[in-house]
Amino acid sequence: MINKTILIFLLSFQFSYFVCQNNNSRWNNEKYAIHNYKSFQKLEIIHQEIKKNNIDYNLLNAAIFYATNIQRSKYKRDAFIHSKSLEKAAQDHSEDMVKFNFYSHTSKVKGKKNMSNRLNNVGIINAYMAENIFDFFLTYPTYWTLAIGLVDGWMKSKGHKANILNKDLIYLGCGSKYYLNKQWPDYFYIKSTQNFSSKSGSL
Repeated sequence: MINKTILIFLLSFQFSYFVCQNNNSRWNNEKYAIHNYKSFQKLEIIHQEIKKNNIDYNLLNAAIFYATNIQRSKYKRDAFIHSKSLEKAAQDHSEDMVKFNFYSHTSKVKGKKNMSNRLNNVGIINAYMAENIFDFFLTYPTYWTLAIGLVDGWMKSKGHKANILNKDLIYLGCGSKYYLNKQWPDYFYIKSTQNFSSKSGSL
């Protein structure tokens, strides 16, 4: 009887520990208020290799967000404030680019044809707006190395860099979607979007 009680206790403890570990590894919007780009880099979870069959897109989008704020700090700009509305617009556009097999600021989806449409859909109207997109790949990336690679690529492009450093743009939301390139299956391919605005949106 004692052995059975001990076994039940151990199983219960292991289950509780597993749940706790899983909860700690998940990113949510409330954590944007807790972290800055310095504290974010200390999180162990962002240095884990991304598993293609179990991608934490919330965490990846946060990594892109904070990697972008490194550049804002480097060039003496105010840090971007996270916007749930902009993240939804960016995530939806990244997913649409993968689902409908295109890579453009002009969408194939009705009602989302251009950036203004997509930001209007999340309550951003009569505001400064900008958008960066990137079709990018790495081999066996972590959340952080993938984010740094994306942002470094944007910073090497004059127009994309200008969006990142624009003082009129206050809010940022990032989106991303993995896709399989059958010619290069070992590479991690991703279509990523950044949406910027002077307003936060309605979400």
